[in-house]
Amino acid sequence: MPPLAVQVRLGVPRLDSDAVEYFSHVRSLYFDHDLDFANEFEHFGILTRGDKVVKTATGHRRTIFSVGPAVLWMPFYACGDLWARIVGDVEDGYSPSHIRAVCLASLVYGAVGLLLVDATLRRLLTREIAFWTTLALLYGTFLFWYLANEAAVSHAVSFFAAALVLYLYLRFRDDLSPLRAALLGLAVGIAAIVRWQNGVLLVLPGLTLAGRLRVAPRKTLVALGLLVLGFLIGAVPQMLAWKAIFGSYLLRDPPHGRDFLRLDHPYLLQVFFSSRHGLLYWTPLLWAGYLGYLRLLRRSAALAATLLLPLLLMSYVNACSGDWWAGGSFSNRRFDSALPLLAVGLGESLAFLLELQRRRPAFLLILVGTAVTGANLLFMEAYRRALVPWDDTVSFPEVSRTLASLVSESVGSPVAWPANWIFARSHSIGVGQYDLAVGKYLFYRQNNLGGVLAMGDPRSDPALLDWGWSSPHPCGRETCRAVLGRARLLAPLDVPEDLDLVVRAQGEGTLALFLNGHPLQELPLGPLLADTRLRVPREEWHREINELLFVTAGEARVSRVVFLRKAPR
Repeated sequence: MPPLAVQVRLGVPRLDSDAVEYFSHVRSLYFDHDLDFANEFEHFGILTRGDKVVKTATGHRRTIFSVGPAVLWMPFYACGDLWARIVGDVEDGYSPSHIRAVCLASLVYGAVGLLLVDATLRRLLTREIAFWTTLALLYGTFLFWYLANEAAVSHAVSFFAAALVLYLYLRFRDDLSPLRAALLGLAVGIAAIVRWQNGVLLVLPGLTLAGRLRVAPRKTLVALGLLVLGFLIGAVPQMLAWKAIFGSYLLRDPPHGRDFLRLDHPYLLQVFFSSRHGLLYWTPLLWAGYLGYLRLLRRSAALAATLLLPLLLMSYVNACSGDWWAGGSFSNRRFDSALPLLAVGLGESLAFLLELQRRRPAFLLILVGTAVTGANLLFMEAYRRALVPWDDTVSFPEVSRTLASLVSESVGSPVAWPANWIFARSHSIGVGQYDLAVGKYLFYRQNNLGGVLAMGDPRSDPALLDWGWSSPHPCGRETCRAVLGRARLLAPLDVPEDLDLVVRAQGEGTLALFLNGHPLQELPLGPLLADTRLRVPREEWHREINELLFVTAGEARVSRVVFLRKAPR
């Protein structure tokens, strides 16, 4: 199996980030028989990190991660421990054998999940389409990465758990007896302790049973009760873990913090189309996963609506997550449990394409011909502009970059359609700017700009510089850009707040500032770089992108623009 070959070839992974805390769960449960992670966090060098220093109400170290992966990894970890003892490589549970066992566990669960997806699709589509859809799911999405390259996290296990729920639901839905409802509830509960948003899958059997209340109310109520009971039993390990760590079986807010999940604050376009791990930007194959439900709606509206609801709920919840880009994710890993549902739509899309090919045999030729013609026209435009040599050799990477730049300049990145068009129209900006600008923040969460937009800094320049700026040039010991009459930069905020604006500039005359179309102040300019500071109240700012316009009738050179938050009391 290729993911296994990649795992073996890459060697034992170095655990960091999320993997450290997931691994700490299984190691602590197995060796220490508790969920006090102090020794594990000390081993991994994170015990003195800010979020680990302050102990919880029970004297434990805080974690924001679920216990489910550890529960499902445990048999494999025990085998890894046995093997480590045989070869004399125990290392107190941190040995390569222990780590490899966890990675192998994720791979096995992921492989079983793929088999479950294949079996599910065979109930709805042909064997041929089921096979190719399952293959596409493995090789055409982020799933391969989390089976092979980064397996010591929750995503492969979450995919398996969601695939199991979907398989059982479609198998039981026509005869959802109380016993089967209890089994489904248990499966959803287990899925929810792997990743908490998987609890949304409870709507699958819930909707089916709700539709039968009028037909057989007594039996249906019993089934609903057992469904909930099964879910609660499956969720017991997480409730016990929370009790041990936080002192409560249920948490009022996510462990990440009260503001982490904002259901009234979705980042819908960003989570799908941003170059910062947008799902459809990084994994365009999943367009077919969503669009395929149009065909299923025609074939079976009731089934399509039932499957669509949890898919849309999962998508919305992921869009409301604080770091909607899912940190250092390959594609957007939080959609792991949506993959089995998207596989249904992907299979429907593949079936549609095969039908279209049979009805219109020339379809494939037209598609290939259009692509070849488009590439040729792009090459001609590059040649016309002398972007490729007229009479010399040129490397393939250079040609690729040139043609991609022409596409982005004219119509934007195809993988970001239609979000980049909406962005360009909303801000009167080049459509290609979307890729660089959306997903950056002055202050918001990890990898933010720290409130500084510095000329010449690749993190903010040219990502947030729009039209009207000269090329960067030395300005004493700093780097400046000249304002060519009128120039604009973009200032992305999570939410409006009171800010001080500090502009470091030099020149002759004055420099007028406008924020989102409203005048702020005229700044005097002198021969030396100097800072001018002004207070801008929250009422002037917008959520997400703000437009800061610089206007001068003289000569103005700007070194940096700094946004300062109000100091906490």
